[in-house]
Amino acid sequence: MTEPPDQRKGMTSVRSRNWLAGLLLALALTGCGLGESGEQAAVRRCAEIQDLYAGLYETAQWVQPEDQWEEPVLSQASRDAMEDCLMAAGLDVVDSSEVCPDYLTTGETFRSFWEQAQAGNAGEQEVIYLKENGDLYYQRFFPQDGGIWVESLYAPIEEVEMSSYECREILDWELTERGYFYYRIYPADDPHYADFSLLRLTAPDRELWELNQRYIQAGSYIATNVFLIDWWEDDFGELSFNDLWEHLYYVRYGTQFPTEGYEYDAPMHCYWIPASEFEQVMLPFFAIDRDTLRELAQYDPATDTYPWRPMEGDDHTFLHFYTIAPEVTACRDNGDGTLTLTVELYSTDLKTDCLFAHELTVRPLGDAGFQFVGNRMTFQTEEYGLPYCEPRLTWGEMR
Repeated sequence: MTEPPDQRKGMTSVRSRNWLAGLLLALALTGCGLGESGEQAAVRRCAEIQDLYAGLYETAQWVQPEDQWEEPVLSQASRDAMEDCLMAAGLDVVDSSEVCPDYLTTGETFRSFWEQAQAGNAGEQEVIYLKENGDLYYQRFFPQDGGIWVESLYAPIEEVEMSSYECREILDWELTERGYFYYRIYPADDPHYADFSLLRLTAPDRELWELNQRYIQAGSYIATNVFLIDWWEDDFGELSFNDLWEHLYYVRYGTQFPTEGYEYDAPMHCYWIPASEFEQVMLPFFAIDRDTLRELAQYDPATDTYPWRPMEGDDHTFLHFYTIAPEVTACRDNGDGTLTLTVELYSTDLKTDCLFAHELTVRPLGDAGFQFVGNRMTFQTEEYGLPYCEPRLTWGEMR
């Protein structure tokens, strides 16, 4: 829910400016009067930027999270207003959205800078992120000593704490045709950090991302094969309905499946779900009758239940795959009440826009939801393959 701003927000500008002034003084003293350091300049720049949207922050609307342990966040409308304010001032702002991924609104400016920097020409490029709590994340890219560097500063707008500053050389990068800029500043394969960071330089297609959210987020690519094998509603093949249980349960009820009160079968590593509950969730998402579902989903007539195997700790040893995220890149209306989505999986581990791809066909049903119609794999690399997707109920054989 959206609530009025807390009264303490009125102290923001004073506290923020006092904190920044104190930090600048401390940095100046440690610098022994030898001129402004990179960190001092970044802190000063962040103070200038925060001054631009401080007034909007003080009157912003806040959203209280459902989880009591999480902090309130800015409403998207308030966050948009602050970003618009910074863009109107001519700054290089990363635009946020509740539906689409963030992207740099001045992507073409960044491209031009990068080309010039690669040629050894002087220049710099700012990238400004306004976080969901109003804090600022500031980056400045610049050429130096034959390489290209990026300095980063996380600047709280209200908390009285030290900022987080670092300046590192870009060790590896890739600017793809899709307008994705992947860059790495830490040693490769360091388990403490993602291999590559991603900065999108082109605006996402909102309609395609809404399709992603509606249909692709209803499933998964980990320990579920609905998007990883070929199947069709007239021949479901090796599709594992059981592995879709927790995902479709969440779509239907908006909450995680609670295992409390359900029988756990330790030898099979599974829970037994009453048939009425399983079928109530599963049947609406497929053009399938009850008898066929029971035949394909290992229904047990003696107990009137279906088995469902959850993910367990040891499973991750053979489920590890590269970091991936799906993007719907095209949608085709088939003229028969179905849509076919082209889905490409990009990876920040491998700085690639398409590690593998598939076509998912769905049948929108208006207020009644939708049905999965079929899936077809269209591309994968020989080197990296696909995530492990054998049905979970067979995993016990590997233990």
